[in-house]
Amino acid sequence: MKGKFIVLEGIDGSGTTTQKKLLCKWLEERNKDVISTHEPTREKGRIGRIIRDRLVQDEHDYSPEAIGLSFAADRLVHIEDRISPALESGSFVVSDRYYHSSMVYQPEHGASIEWVKEINRYAREPDVTVIVDVPAEEAVKRQVDRDGGESSIIFENLEFQKKIRKRYKELEEMLEENLYIIDGDRSIEEVHDDIKKVVEMEVF
Repeated sequence: MKGKFIVLEGIDGSGTTTQKKLLCKWLEERNKDVISTHEPTREKGRIGRIIRDRLVQDEHDYSPEAIGLSFAADRLVHIEDRISPALESGSFVVSDRYYHSSMVYQPEHGASIEWVKEINRYAREPDVTVIVDVPAEEAVKRQVDRDGGESSIIFENLEFQKKIRKRYKELEEMLEENLYIIDGDRSIEEVHDDIKKVVEMEVF
């Protein structure tokens, strides 16, 4: 029996990391073997680690194409090394971010959306994707509270987050897949309950 692939997406500060932890715990309570993962990948020596250390946080102004290709390469290695083997063994895989992030962030920096879709065409489609929608103002406030008044990630600014939020909402019509947008501007428990309902409907 093959496993199920679940992706959580949203602008920075939307709470996907918290919701991923809760979802994994809930799945484990239902006696599912769960693999929790994240993009870009974080393991030492992986492409995603280089992205986090150099491309995203470095002061060098890399082109959106260079960043887009780096994310796509990390994603395909991630799929082959971890996601696909876990699914084939029957595990549930829950990822905080996937190709949907590339489809909203890279075009906002200037890359063609069709080009971004093309370089990610070999990435397997999730069984269900949930976008946690939060107003940009609230997301930025959460980031500031989390970081103690300082932001260490270049994407964390209000106007940019507003644009990214708009692009996330457009994915629902752009992609022919099981994609749901839920209201993330509520309590952690309420958001978690809605995510559970979507997962129950789509993967059980």
